[in-house]
Amino acid sequence: MFFRIQLLALNIGTTVLLIFFLCLGSQNLSKKYSIDFIINKTVLLPIGFLVGTSFGFGLLSGGLTSVLMASNKNND
Repeated sequence: MFFRIQLLALNIGTTVLLIFFLCLGSQNLSKKYSIDFIINKTVLLPIGFLVGTSFGFGLLSGGLTSVLMASNKNND
């Protein structure tokens, strides 16, 4: 159980740091785009931020999947 908590904390911490550095790095970019959903459009955001956040959420979902599939057995 403790191993799963460690994996979860590492995964969430890494993703939060990635999103934080993306926010810091994308403040002065001039080209901005919006995502066009069927119902609505998003605000104008830099393309690097959009790609980075999708990478971050993929990292988070993949990490959560690995935490759920990790076994609790000790292989000593």
